[in-house]
Amino acid sequence: MRLKISPAILSTAVGIMLLWYAGGSSAQPILAVGPDAEVTEDGLHRVEPTILEAAWVLPDIDLSKYSRVLLMPTSVQFREIEEKTYDARSKIGVIEFAVDNDRKEWFTNVWREAVNAEFAQEQSYEVYSGIGEDVLIVQGFLVDVVSHIPPDSAGSAYSFVQDPWEGSVVLELRDATSGQLLARTIDRRLGTGLLEIGEAWMRTEDLIVRWAEVLTERLDQLTEISAPGRRTPSWAR
Repeated sequence: MRLKISPAILSTAVGIMLLWYAGGSSAQPILAVGPDAEVTEDGLHRVEPTILEAAWVLPDIDLSKYSRVLLMPTSVQFREIEEKTYDARSKIGVIEFAVDNDRKEWFTNVWREAVNAEFAQEQSYEVYSGIGEDVLIVQGFLVDVVSHIPPDSAGSAYSFVQDPWEGSVVLELRDATSGQLLARTIDRRLGTGLLEIGEAWMRTEDLIVRWAEVLTERLDQLTEISAPGRRTPSWAR
């Protein structure tokens, strides 16, 4: 996912970012400065990458006023891969494979169930089904999902698969009353390991569950860095 940055916004952002420090003059700044000081077209500023590698927030973000979350429907977007016939010659160098509709549907359903289950266990926020001043709209989804598992049509041309899946876990936070976008995180994830093809499919569900855990982890981290006083987060000390 490419983030477009307006030069006009970028040129005015540095002064704001220099003001957002993690408590005290010697503490680590929360917002990025210098060449990493990206600003998206929707006004989100890059968080210092050593704190969160790929996160963007409003400069004045404060999640302390929110105690409940409204979980929006999630989705999965797969990378478009051309379907083809595989043989000993065509398989050379092929590491990305098309996913048939049935497996796409299965993958998406597992992801949705995993996201719902993960937020049902969230300790910092109560899951809510309405709108209010203390409600944070949360949407998490998977984008650019790529399968490294050859389809059944490949027959016996493949026996093992290296790193069966990769995809980007995206989290977006919005204020429930205004709809204002507050933060976005993007985590590229890779399912690692050399597995027999059948085992790769058996382990896919566990992998999806682990990817869903990224959403609540990032929510909790954003909550910590946006708290009043903006102290350097515990994991970055």
